[in-house]
Amino acid sequence: MDGNNSPSDEQYQASLDRIEGLVSAFVDSQQFDQLTTHQQREAEFAIETFHELLYGYEDVPLDDPDEHSLETVCRQLYPAKISAEADHFETVAPVIGAFLRFLDARGAIENGDRLATHVESLDDTIVDAAADPANWGMAKSMVMSGDLDDATQLDIAADVAEPSELPEAPLDPPDWEPTGSFDPDKGLPSAEVDRLEEIINSLSPESDAVLASLAAATDDVQGDVNPDVALERAGVAPEEYDAVVEEIVTRMDEEGSELIPSPGDTDDPSVLDPDTAREFLELEGQLLLYANDRFDVVPGIDSYEAFKRLSTDEIQPIHDTLYREGNAVEVIEEFGRENPTDVSPTHLETIDSWLNYEAGQFFIVEHLDDGTVFLDPDEPRAYKVTGVYDSYAAVLPEEALPVAVTSVVLLPYDGRIVTNGMEEFDMLAGMAMQMIKDDPETAYEEAKHRFGIAETLPPADEPTRSDAERLRFYTKNQDNRERFADEIEALKDETDELARIYHEQLGKANARRLGREFRDLGLEEAYVAIYDGQVVTTAPTEPQLEETLSGIMPDETVDHPYVYHYDP
Repeated sequence: MDGNNSPSDEQYQASLDRIEGLVSAFVDSQQFDQLTTHQQREAEFAIETFHELLYGYEDVPLDDPDEHSLETVCRQLYPAKISAEADHFETVAPVIGAFLRFLDARGAIENGDRLATHVESLDDTIVDAAADPANWGMAKSMVMSGDLDDATQLDIAADVAEPSELPEAPLDPPDWEPTGSFDPDKGLPSAEVDRLEEIINSLSPESDAVLASLAAATDDVQGDVNPDVALERAGVAPEEYDAVVEEIVTRMDEEGSELIPSPGDTDDPSVLDPDTAREFLELEGQLLLYANDRFDVVPGIDSYEAFKRLSTDEIQPIHDTLYREGNAVEVIEEFGRENPTDVSPTHLETIDSWLNYEAGQFFIVEHLDDGTVFLDPDEPRAYKVTGVYDSYAAVLPEEALPVAVTSVVLLPYDGRIVTNGMEEFDMLAGMAMQMIKDDPETAYEEAKHRFGIAETLPPADEPTRSDAERLRFYTKNQDNRERFADEIEALKDETDELARIYHEQLGKANARRLGREFRDLGLEEAYVAIYDGQVVTTAPTEPQLEETLSGIMPDETVDHPYVYHYDP
């Protein structure tokens, strides 16, 4: 590419915005529906990355391509520049081909079908080139060998390409490392730590004396210190310690600093508002405190004030006793009868609604504008979950999904579904779950089709689906056709309409493969009738094809074959 004609930053950004808009429309298209679930999952990254390479190196945008530039990206740039798993490269040609056909169908480009067929013919070439280290660029070689961490990977990639050759945009989605669990007690910003130290060093004499006593009493203790033990050894009353904490918190509040992250968010619809979040946490805390009194899990916790001082690790066994050991129904019912903390009737009704809780292992599969989808892969069932402290999207990047989470408890609250924050990311559990259960993406598709996404508990009953809707879902892609083979067999011949739908769906699935094979044979433009996955006849024009079909098909099935227009 001629560096003097390289796109400006404004042109590059405009092209990205344009492609992003086209991708948004593409996901609702017939061409997108014909992709497999895995190809659909990879589509956005593959299209945007392909465009970046095409425009950055060839000065050709993906919405105005030419065959030579497309081939350069397929044969050289994409395999050399992109670090990804092997199965990603298997999706590139089908996805770009489908996208080009989509652009052609909406009149955005000319010869889109021909260009798509050419890209699809390079499918094996892309996969083979990406697997051959001899084709890798310097950055990819270092990444694939494991010599770089993710941050270094992006730095090196930027250094390898001249500014005129590649616009500033990371081409590889960063890997994500789980933090273990959501813990609002951790992660205080460094600036807040510095301010906290300043405040502690300037406390009142009374508070300073309390902290000095605690420090002296625990100076020889190794590891974590039990707060109650520390207070007892220092001869400090809990009330004195609470007064110190209150002074620190007050000082932090006065200066606009935040010692402990506050729950809720007034601007993010995927998170409870602050008042609602605090109310939920107090109610659930009262229930956990009651469970602790009932089973004596953590000794010495005789008030809600003492319970609030517990760390997440100390609350975990109480949580497990309540939910994982099957005591929740009994404890919730007893709490309702006794009302030990004299909560209002409205709050008692709220706690009683927690009898509809869901608990276990889930996959986090998608972020929505107003929540995050948790998938129970067993049923399967999908639930839209609202955050209490922060949105899940802020913790889990979209490219990391699906992610397995354990110790999950879903509770109904304020017309939504929330968790109590005790869930943990577990990569090993996720691997085990995927070995013994269906692929989470496939299970999620089934859950949405059968039930939709539940927004409260208990979830609504399974909606009524017509046989036509069910059959279109069952035959949507190869994964579904294999998973629901028995259901397809039972439905496909029940009515004439269902038979047409079945053959149409199967014909679409075979059309792309046939187009590739016909092109390899050098065939001219033709109309092809596909019936039950087989080519039954071809003709140069559609009227000729219909005439032939009327002569060879039984009258009751003459309109069942799918007609594919092959245009090389």
